[in-house]
Amino acid sequence: MNDVSQTGGANRPAGTSEPDEFQLPLHGLFADLELGRGSIRLGKDFHDCTSLLKLQLLRDWQRSLAQYRHEAMTQFAKELTGHAPDLEPEQRLALFRSTCATLHIDVPSGFDVLTTVP
Repeated sequence: MNDVSQTGGANRPAGTSEPDEFQLPLHGLFADLELGRGSIRLGKDFHDCTSLLKLQLLRDWQRSLAQYRHEAMTQFAKELTGHAPDLEPEQRLALFRSTCATLHIDVPSGFDVLTTVP
C-alpha cells in the first residue's frame, strides 16, 4: 500500500456517498496521540463476518486510510519545506525524503512531485 491513492477531484468525506448508507461503529481502532502510534484490534463482530465481507470492509477502510495518509503526507511536506522557500526543488525533496527516512515513514511512489512545488 505504498502507492498514492488517486481520489479524483476534491477531497470527500469518508464513507461511500450512498444516500441510503448507514454505517455502524465497530470498536477496535486505537490511537496514542502523544506517541503518534495506532493499532487496530477488531472484535468478534468483524471476525464472525464472511471472508468476502471482511475483504470488502478492509478494501474500503484501506481506501479511506490512504486518503487520510495522502492528506497528512502533503501537509507534512508543506510544513517541513514551507519554512525554507529558498530551497531548490531537489533540496526540498532531499530534506523531505531524509526526514521521512529518519522517522521511518514510507514515502509513497509518485509523492515526490508534491515536495518540489514551493
